Order: sequence, then structure tokens, then C-alpha cells
Amino acid sequence: MRLMQILLSQSEAGAETYFEKVATEFAQDSSITQRLIIESQPSREQRLQSAGVDFRTLPMGNIGKALLYNYQLKKEVAAFHPDLIVTWVNRASRKCPPTPAVVVGRLGGYYDINNYQKCDHLIVNTPDLVRHVTENGWPESQVSMISNFGELPPALEVDEPLPQFPADHKVLLTLGRLHPKKAQDTLIKAVSLISAVTLLIAGNGELEGELKQLATDIGVADRVHFLGLRKDVRQLFNVADLCVFPSRFEPLGNVILEAWAMETPIIAAASQGPSWLISDNSDGLLFKVDDVEQCAEKIKFLLSHPDIAATLVKNGHETFRKHFSTAVIVGQYKQLFEKLLAAKQK
Repeated sequence: MRLMQILLSQSEAGAETYFEKVATEFAQDSSITQRLIIESQPSREQRLQSAGVDFRTLPMGNIGKALLYNYQLKKEVAAFHPDLIVTWVNRASRKCPPTPAVVVGRLGGYYDINNYQKCDHLIVNTPDLVRHVTENGWPESQVSMISNFGELPPALEVDEPLPQFPADHKVLLTLGRLHPKKAQDTLIKAVSLISAVTLLIAGNGELEGELKQLATDIGVADRVHFLGLRKDVRQLFNVADLCVFPSRFEPLGNVILEAWAMETPIIAAASQGPSWLISDNSDGLLFKVDDVEQCAEKIKFLLSHPDIAATLVKNGHETFRKHFSTAVIVGQYKQLFEKLLAAKQK
């Protein structure tokens, strides 16, 4: 199978990170010849090269982008002769050139499906996104629910230094863009109610200054470390005692899957995705969105009950193994691709 995957984004958020993970796994599959098309971006290119992924880049300079971007995209698609193309999120799905290949749009959010009119089929990663696309007019027979896998490919890791923190502190980890939807403010306020903990915040974004000021104002700046965008996520999980995911709005929640895969206890706000993924008190703990006191209480409870935390870890890893492992999810992708190609040949 000749598989082309297209991502036209400079962002390094969750969807883009997961794109790199999927591409890395397909690059190791001898039954698939894969090529990516991405926008020129040195950090992404370096990671993909390290992972052995074949890709082509589109120009991003002012002149090159204006004159050559669309031409180069069309040229690369035609030159590769793909059997199937996966377009990741809105821009790639809108700009995919005419092609005899089967085009599959992959979306992990509540996006406008008008962006996907060039697609023959959609992949979404939660049951509620199936509802979203079908209620907005997409044929139910042309959408498949395939969720995400939780493993963190070592080939995509980039080593970075860790901050210093007291040896007697428990370490809390949260990952995500510094954005109102991610609710890091809730977690920072919760830290002020818990003694002897250090919070590591991995991510960058528009709220960095505001969140740092909040930490200063409530007296926890020395216990909250803003790490910026990190690509050493395995290392961060290895030093964390708990992972906390306080998002107000979250279609899925890759961080939960990663915590399960890395065998780290997970506590999350009960937004859309986490409420679907986590069985409360079985493979993780949930708290009410924006409830600072409940968030703090859940953290204190798990830190003081290591036996319960261990049970959550065991059950979470089993949930991951059965439903959200690379073997399961990549197998579902391949099965769908083969089905779509067989239907086209009839």
C-alpha cells in the first residue's frame, strides 16, 4: 500500500504531535510505503528524520509560499502515486489536490465539516465526534471511529534538562497548550492547597505570563515550573508521581492515554474526552471542571493512598493495552485502509 499523509500546520499541539507518532509507526511497517507532506519546519523535520520517516516539505518563505506552495503540493502528490491519502485536520483537507487516491480526512475536534468536502471518508477519535459529523450532514457509512494510541515513540524524544525541586516533594505533571481550555489555572490554584508538591507544566501558549503571575500572586511560584514546549515527554512521566489533566474542554485527551501507557496515576477534569476514557475510581480519578477544591482533594487522596494509586495504574494500563495500544489502533487503521481500497476496486 502506498500511503501519503499530509499535515499543513506549523503548530506543535496535540494533533500535530500525534501525526508524528502515527507516521513513525507506519514508517516501521514493511507492508506500507509511506511519504509525508509537511510544511517546512526544522524541529519537526529533525524529529522525523531521526525516526526514519520519509517526507517532503512545502516552502514557507514569503515568496516561496506565495508562488510555489500549492504547485509543490500538487506535484508531490502526483509524483508519489498514492493509493490512499490521509489529510490531517482542516487545512490539509481543504487543500488536498485532485487525485485518484482514496482521501481520508482525520479530525480530532469539533471542526466544521465543510473543510472535508474533498474527502471520501473521515476518521474521528471519539464516539461523540461521530455524532458531531453525522449531525452536521456527513453520511454515517463514511465515517469511522478510531481512537488514539498512548505509546510515546523513543525516536521522537528530544532530551532536555529537568528543573531542580526538593527531594521530599511529590511531583505533579500536566501537559498542554497554555490556553483557557486547558485550565492550568485550576491546577495552579489547587497546588496552593497542597503541601510538599512541585508542579511541572509542559507546554507554551498565550497564557504563560498570566499563569506565572497567578502562581506568584498566590505564593506558589517556587513550586510551579513552566517548562515550555517539551519533546522529552517520556522523561517527564518518569519523574512524575501523578499526572493531572484539568482541561475545561477536551474532545479526547492524549495525555490520559500516555499516562496509562507510562503507568502513571491520572487525575482529570470530567470534560468530554476524559469522561469517556476514564472509569472513575477504576483506571483514574475525575473531578468537576473548574473545581479547585475537588482537584486538590483528589490529588491529596492519591498521594496519601499509594495502594489505590497502584490499582488505578494497573487498571489504566490494562485499559490502554486492550483498547489504546499501538498494535490495536494501527491495526484498526490498516483494516480500514484495506477495506476502503477494496471497495474502490469493485
